Amino acid sequence: MNGITLGRRSLLAAATTLASPVPWCRAADRGKPLRLLTNWFAQAEHGGFYQAQALGLYDKAGIDAVIGMGGAQVNTVQLLLAGQCDVALAQPEQVLDGIAHGLPLVAVATTFQKGIGGLLAHPDITDLAQLRGHPILISPEGRITYWPWLRARYGFTDDQAAPYTFNIQPFLFNPRLAMQAFATSEPYAVQQRHVPYRFFLLADAGYPGFGNMLVTTRATLAARGAALAAFLHASMTGWKDVLTGDAAPARRAIMAANPQMTADQIDWSFAELRRLQAVAAPGQYIGRFDPAAWQRIRDRDIVTGLIPASLDWRSAFTTEFDSAMDVTL
Repeated sequence: MNGITLGRRSLLAAATTLASPVPWCRAADRGKPLRLLTNWFAQAEHGGFYQAQALGLYDKAGIDAVIGMGGAQVNTVQLLLAGQCDVALAQPEQVLDGIAHGLPLVAVATTFQKGIGGLLAHPDITDLAQLRGHPILISPEGRITYWPWLRARYGFTDDQAAPYTFNIQPFLFNPRLAMQAFATSEPYAVQQRHVPYRFFLLADAGYPGFGNMLVTTRATLAARGAALAAFLHASMTGWKDVLTGDAAPARRAIMAANPQMTADQIDWSFAELRRLQAVAAPGQYIGRFDPAAWQRIRDRDIVTGLIPASLDWRSAFTTEFDSAMDVTL
């Protein structure tokens, strides 16, 4: 797997005593690792998984969970299909496009009930439509996910899009430039440099979508259902704990895996996730899919031409693990 992996015992110094796992979790897949590949280097947006590992939740569920980090130019879906991981973080557009091309993908859960992505612009921009004609830095993933929607909705053109360079320097020195950003990341970096900005959350602009979905293959779904159920239960418990309890175990684990992260940035990002209610609203189940939200995503992707209207979009996800994800925020 690309990136650094963390074994289940590498973080147990931060473990706490927890209740016994529910019956279907016991010895779900002992001895065979279940490998999660994230979509970036360790950060707060992966906090629930690192919290679950740091607290020993995966170990108690009877699974040997391994977290692998993604990064720039890492295609998580491609690596999933190549057998380099068992579960990968991906976006709904990637899964629907994969299904349309006959790939055996299926989403089993989601980290965020709404996307946390958006565009970072300078403060003179008060509406996304005002970015017509402005250079906008977009990643390869963004080109096939939200960029077609932005073109259709706001009249943006492909000659505006330039490669996203994974740093904020171009934004700081070009007053006309906008760039893709996550609510929990780039705004923090800009604030640290005392530069004024405006952030537009695409979800607030009407872009429907989940964020950081957990995706597997049909073969893994059939062969390792018990392990997936145990993994998802432990992961969503980790997310609940990191957002409502002591986030220090996750913070330490993230910083150990990614020394570029600071405690201040991690805590700021967790606070933003709470403010946005991105993982779940109070009382809402963590990780579960709303089929109606999937249909809105499907309708959007038909309009933008990403998928055909005839696509069996319901095959892109499953709700069979809802009983495992019985954790509310």
